[in-house]
Amino acid sequence: MVYFFVILAKIRKNTVLSINPKQFSLEKAVAFDTCAVGFPAAVSVLLVSVSIAVLNGLLLGHEGGNILSAAYGVTSKCGTIALHISIGIAQGVMPLIGFSYGAKNYKRVHQVCSLSFKILWVFSIAFLIVVQLMPEAIAGVFTPHAETIQVAATFMRCWSWCVIGMSLFNMYNSVFQAVGKWKTSLLLAVLRLGIIFTVLSFVMDALWGVTGLMWVQAVTDTLSFVIAAVLYARFKQSVIREAAEAPAPVSAPQTRNRVIAISREFGSGGRTIGKEVAAKLGIPCYDSEIIEKISAETGFAKEYVEQYGESAVSDNLYNNALAGRTYDGQSDADKLWLAQTEVITQLAEKGPCVIVGRCADYILREAADCLSVFIHASDEKRAERIVSVYGQREEAPAERLREKDKKRKAYYELYTGTAWGEADNYAICLDSGVLGIEKCAEIIGNLY
Repeated sequence: MVYFFVILAKIRKNTVLSINPKQFSLEKAVAFDTCAVGFPAAVSVLLVSVSIAVLNGLLLGHEGGNILSAAYGVTSKCGTIALHISIGIAQGVMPLIGFSYGAKNYKRVHQVCSLSFKILWVFSIAFLIVVQLMPEAIAGVFTPHAETIQVAATFMRCWSWCVIGMSLFNMYNSVFQAVGKWKTSLLLAVLRLGIIFTVLSFVMDALWGVTGLMWVQAVTDTLSFVIAAVLYARFKQSVIREAAEAPAPVSAPQTRNRVIAISREFGSGGRTIGKEVAAKLGIPCYDSEIIEKISAETGFAKEYVEQYGESAVSDNLYNNALAGRTYDGQSDADKLWLAQTEVITQLAEKGPCVIVGRCADYILREAADCLSVFIHASDEKRAERIVSVYGQREEAPAERLREKDKKRKAYYELYTGTAWGEADNYAICLDSGVLGIEKCAEIIGNLY
């Protein structure tokens, strides 16, 4: 607990996460969203305890029940290793799936899921092989009792066949939690250990005795995995249909309006260059106007839109993924991104213009006539500019530059999947520190 308080204290200026009592809320929407995400996980943990109690009770009813129960204890300890590693992988990618799904970046959802399933396949097969080859050695780590080791080794060889199904089941369940399908996640949790395991325990005990109980976990997780895979396939098809039905990216109108999209490093003068280019060409330059339109359409405060419309909450990908996600899989940042995309597309449709920042170069990449520009400069030139022009404090300006650029880079890569500031992604890159503001504006104007 102290560790997490320390982390919160360190990141408090760069995150929306808060433990301030003033932020405490019992609003229905807030409480429901929280419980909807957490309840399936809570039920899963509870049912693990119930399943252990059920199996232990049945084993104790057989001859040599104490040895059987001890052997099961050793097996379950070994199983905990596999269980927690698979859960760690599955829960670790939940935020990545959540923000990609919330931003309607279905390609990235597929990539994250695909990689995770591959990792879990490799891990579970490797774990299965190790247990099959050396169960006595593993059991000996937990107990010196020879008879218990012998029974536990047999138990492990049967039990370990559950690892593949269990690992993949945990991944499927995490996907449903991440995308807000909490009812499906809850259904799977209850079905696996609350119904399938309990019913099979009594049935297999009645039919095959101790041997049946040794195999019950493997059969349960295999059946649960198949059911989860079917539900996941249905979900995947619905996502494919949603992506197919989504409106195609807006291309430039037939009039071939030319739009100039300017991305820039903090302190490079990109905003000033954009305004000068627009003035020279007699076309509008959209910057603060975008903030006002997004604020009006979404209800977000202008200050929030200005701060997070092109800068991530953190320069850390994982922190961004965890920021304020609701049961529909979207965070406030996702909703802001979607609104921003719509506003920028509408402005480009209206006619020729200059748009500064906010990933406009990526949003308008399908436009027939969009000139994408990246403005950069040396740290020394930019530090000098933010002090003299922006009125920033003179202490540690280089640190301020790095902080802003990291968050812009993180935001860009988070929502576009491409590298911010990489020359291949732009039609032209200009060094305003070498060329000067006026020359950069002149070059861009001549290319219009």
